[in-house]
Amino acid sequence: MRMMNDRQRKVAHEVQQHAALALLQGRVHSTLPLTRLTVVACWVSADLRLARLYLDLPTELNSPATFARATAELAKPLRHYLASQLHLKNVPALSFHPREV
Repeated sequence: MRMMNDRQRKVAHEVQQHAALALLQGRVHSTLPLTRLTVVACWVSADLRLARLYLDLPTELNSPATFARATAELAKPLRHYLASQLHLKNVPALSFHPREV
C-alpha cells in the first residue's frame, strides 16, 4: 500500500471498522459468505474519493473472480451504509482486493 497522511489514515480506519462491522452483522445483503470475510486493511486516496478494502478469504474463495464479484455485489450497498455512518462530504468509492502479504 502507498503511504497515507494523517487524515487518510483516520478515514481509512473508520472505513475499515464500519465496513467490517456491516459485513459481520449482515447489514449488506450478498450471496457471498460474509461471515468468512475479514477486512484486514484499508487504503484511502489523497482526495478521499477512493477506498481499497483488503480482504482475507478462505483458500477456496481466494480467486480474482471472487474479488470482482465482491466489488460488484458489495461496493454500492456498503458505500450507502457507510454514508449513514461516516461524517464526510463524499463517501469513498469502494473496491475489494486480496490481502497484501
